[in-house]
Amino acid sequence: MIVNKTLSEQVREYLREQLESGRLKAGDKIDETSLAKSLGVSRTPIREAIIHLEKEGFIEILRRRCIKIKRLSLNEIKNIYTIIGALEAEAAEVAMDKFTEEDISKMEELYHKMEKALKKGDHIKYMEFNFQSHSLFIDKFGNEILRNIIDSLKKRLYDFPRIIVTIPEWEKMLMNDHYNLIQLFKKKDKASLRKLIKEKHWNFDRNYPFMIQKYSEIIEKG
Repeated sequence: MIVNKTLSEQVREYLREQLESGRLKAGDKIDETSLAKSLGVSRTPIREAIIHLEKEGFIEILRRRCIKIKRLSLNEIKNIYTIIGALEAEAAEVAMDKFTEEDISKMEELYHKMEKALKKGDHIKYMEFNFQSHSLFIDKFGNEILRNIIDSLKKRLYDFPRIIVTIPEWEKMLMNDHYNLIQLFKKKDKASLRKLIKEKHWNFDRNYPFMIQKYSEIIEKG
């Protein structure tokens, strides 16, 4: 089936690619007129795409139509971690009753793929399998709105730009979380699962020392 995207969606996709690749950086300004001319479109879809990205937190519109790529702040990262932790904890707890042996096997398979990717130094694949592992229980929860919120927040964290930084201690800690996640799904221990996801895996203070390293060049201090 062919899906036709609106001009606004195409512009949004283009800007996302620029953000992800780092060609558009935090603090950079966007000139609507120049962008419209380079893409061969009117300013209307440009404006629509910019408004959408502003709502997602990627762009800020200042006085006199000054449009800038927004910097991440420590407070914003903390808020994102808190929200994702709460939503994923809820999703995992509900999903546990729906989880099958096949789902657990799939989670174990993804865990081993993450291990192999890290050994090969393939951080992109590691993150891909990591996201898929989380998606297993988020999808089982069966709430599209919740999924869209989590996806949007993770894009804000990981695609601004997509920074590839190897931090072995952090990776080891998160891999241990994923291993424990699998064991708790097997035991059907809802209370411990919720605590692991909300109070450990997505705990801002626990991840803070590693985040400072990862986001050092684009984060807004203070």
